[in-house]
Amino acid sequence: MPTGLLPGRETRTTAAITRPAVVAPEHSVTQDEIITALGELFVDVPHVERGLDLMRSTTVETRRLVDGLKEVLSDRSFGVRNTRYTEEAIRLGAEAARQALSTACVTAVEVDYLVFVSCTGYALPGPDAYIAQEIGCRPTMRRTPIQQLGCAAGVSALAEAFHHLQAYPDAIVLVVAVELSSLSFQPGEHTLSDFISNGIFGDGAAAAVLRRAAPEATGFHIWGTRQHLLPASQSVIAGHTSERGLHFRTDPRVRSTVPKVIPEIVSFLAEFGCEPGSLGFCVSHTGGPLIMDGVEEGLSLPPGTLRHSRESMASMGNTSSVSVFDVLRRHHENESPAHASTGLIVAFGPGFTTEIIAGSWNDGSKG
Repeated sequence: MPTGLLPGRETRTTAAITRPAVVAPEHSVTQDEIITALGELFVDVPHVERGLDLMRSTTVETRRLVDGLKEVLSDRSFGVRNTRYTEEAIRLGAEAARQALSTACVTAVEVDYLVFVSCTGYALPGPDAYIAQEIGCRPTMRRTPIQQLGCAAGVSALAEAFHHLQAYPDAIVLVVAVELSSLSFQPGEHTLSDFISNGIFGDGAAAAVLRRAAPEATGFHIWGTRQHLLPASQSVIAGHTSERGLHFRTDPRVRSTVPKVIPEIVSFLAEFGCEPGSLGFCVSHTGGPLIMDGVEEGLSLPPGTLRHSRESMASMGNTSSVSVFDVLRRHHENESPAHASTGLIVAFGPGFTTEIIAGSWNDGSKG
């Protein structure tokens, strides 16, 4: 597809995503260690064995946490946990931003727009204000924080960057995502849904630079984006805030909800003259094995298409908005897609919100 030219639509600026930087917290814990610890913590819960079996089925092997496992599982107040969120979101977010800027050969002063996403804590001003000053951005740089789109927010941030580049083609956009899901753990919550959440979510931060695509720019080149809100589905992915703090639970209905939005993804691809069968690769967020199965089967993707997503799930768990950056990073580092192959980035979040980006892979060979 010619750069910037979309069939049946106005000419747009094609945006290139540089190789993302991913920063993981220092504490590494295996799934077996978490299962053992929760088995002891919830020993008197009638359905504990069923819950632990659900955790074993998640395919997660290791995760990274901002605090040690004993502290994560302790009964900490909302204030204590949220203070940790602010501290670590700034620290990890700033480090991811620095690494992404270095990869893109860009200085912080050159950044025109910062998009920050997170849903696992609250701060006012937000971490974006601290990160901007921590890394040395200029005071006139524009910022947009996005808080309530959960796992979809990483793709939302990339879409926001793309839209900004339509108005300001020469801009440099920095996207930062930080999720510290372990700080939302509450010892008093132990439904089967809680066991699933405890079995999949991990902590991490990521960042990437986006700018107008150039022939030598290796990586994903965005053609267009789509956001879709499924009617009457607000309770499928949701959370609440109590006196104990933020709490998120994974509803099993999410598995049966993904197939409902596959037709929207197919329709979106058709606008670019593409069919699911023509996709050379797919960057799917790591919502869980059944969600990834739903994407792979719904789009009739060859087995193994989502291998990078499954590898990310195994080694880091579901890091919410950070996950698509880790999966995209793996596309750069392991078995990169063929040059000019058509690709998709997709994630699901509260609402039920589907975020989709269409584009192609550039190996920089034309530079």
